[in-house]
Amino acid sequence: MFDRLNSYRWWWCALSGLLLVASFAPFSCATCGWITLVPAWWVITRSEQVQRQPIRHGYLVGLIYFGGTFWWISNVTAIGTFFLVLYLALYPAVWFLLVVRFIVQRKGTLSSHVLYQALAAAALWVTLEWWRSWFLTGFNWNELGISQAPSIIFRQLAAYGGVHLISFVLVAVNILWAEGLLDIMKNIREKRSIGTSLPFAAALLIVAFGFALGWHHLQRHRGDTLRPALSFACIQPNIQQIPFDGGKWSDFQDKEEVALEKTEKLTLQAISGSARPDLLIWPEAMIDQGVFQDRPLNEAVRDICHAYDGYFLLGSQDFDIGGGRKLYNCAYFFGPGGDNYQEYRKTRLVILGEYLPFGNTFPWLRKAVGVGMDFTPGPRPEKFVMNKPDISLAPLICFEDTLAPVADKAAQLNPDLFITITNDGWYWGWTAIWGGHQHLNHAVFRCVEHDRPMIRCANTGISCVIDQDGQVVDRFRSDSGAEIDVAGIFARKFQFYPTRATLYESWGDWIVLLSSLITVILGIRFFCRL
Repeated sequence: MFDRLNSYRWWWCALSGLLLVASFAPFSCATCGWITLVPAWWVITRSEQVQRQPIRHGYLVGLIYFGGTFWWISNVTAIGTFFLVLYLALYPAVWFLLVVRFIVQRKGTLSSHVLYQALAAAALWVTLEWWRSWFLTGFNWNELGISQAPSIIFRQLAAYGGVHLISFVLVAVNILWAEGLLDIMKNIREKRSIGTSLPFAAALLIVAFGFALGWHHLQRHRGDTLRPALSFACIQPNIQQIPFDGGKWSDFQDKEEVALEKTEKLTLQAISGSARPDLLIWPEAMIDQGVFQDRPLNEAVRDICHAYDGYFLLGSQDFDIGGGRKLYNCAYFFGPGGDNYQEYRKTRLVILGEYLPFGNTFPWLRKAVGVGMDFTPGPRPEKFVMNKPDISLAPLICFEDTLAPVADKAAQLNPDLFITITNDGWYWGWTAIWGGHQHLNHAVFRCVEHDRPMIRCANTGISCVIDQDGQVVDRFRSDSGAEIDVAGIFARKFQFYPTRATLYESWGDWIVLLSSLITVILGIRFFCRL
């Protein structure tokens, strides 16, 4: 069998890459997350060719992994996507290298301490995932733990240690499965009774313990009293940000006029009648102007505030002229009547979308990539407070609901819920389906990590409500059943439980610290043996 592993090593690596792709949206096969590294582990530990060239084989896994899950970004920047995938593929390649150097014995024989190997390999994987989340501005999408978003039980583990804890468990179990299956196959080949495989039994024990923890967390609100109901209306106007035909807007005012007309019409429908919502929500800025700088937008917002006696949350841009011209991506929260407002300035910006590294140093880059003036990050999260009902909320803009550190800082303000306003209108068709569902699968973990529900209001979709267990309990769908690339009003009333502090809130990414420590120890042992 080992000869076959060596002969078909590239195919086994490709299989791991394909299983990784299947683990994430839109396929969302949570089961694949538990077996995706099994083929890779077999060739890492049994193929001498892979051990001599670990980076090449790991890079193939990475190219399939990230190319297959992030191809949709090319809808906005093909060049940026190309180099992004080339860069991200380095992380599985480095994992292959570190596993070979730090864990697998040089002669290619296996250590008898399989559990040690599984835990060490999991620590290396988590350390690299954490590094990827911040290095070179960071890109944390589709960490292995995100694959468990569809699993109501196993995604609860995020309450104990975040997504990184789930990644750690998945890698460890993958390796134990791999070794356990080889034990079973060896017994069958030698015509012995299958008996008990210790690695397989260890994997089952870890899965059972994780299931028990997840189930226990789901029972935490049993007997609690629900908070007062909140009624809201999300406006999903479906304003395209790039023309579908590849052309250009002949006049920016045409785009603004169309966007305002569609959004105002839906808004007036939402606030008409006697059953008006407590909270009206517009998505992230759909018009490249500021609510206080652009007269048509300002007049539209003012008229709505005067006609509506509730709270109004909307996304817009803001220009700060004093102290140098600065551009911000903002969320505005207007009180009843529009007499007072609060502002949140987005703290984490999208690379190649809201800012371009070295763009001022090399102006030709801006023209090549298509990024004009850079946005400026805001200083801090904000909490907006409603009086009727007595509910507070923390706004998140664009992809901030995919970033655990941003949600962590917002949760420290002790809001009752998160509200995400986002504009995914840069994508349509298949790109919107892939990107929109991946975005949503990341957001559900913020609710689990902080025991807070979330309302998501998106320009083109997906607008929905996520409860404190990370379950999408309701979502906007058109009459045809579509949830993306359609316009409409998502009006609902929902209740949620009082927040309970989670272990993740108290201890943070303790699994990252532990994994980093293990990685350092493995590195020291390796260099001491040289």
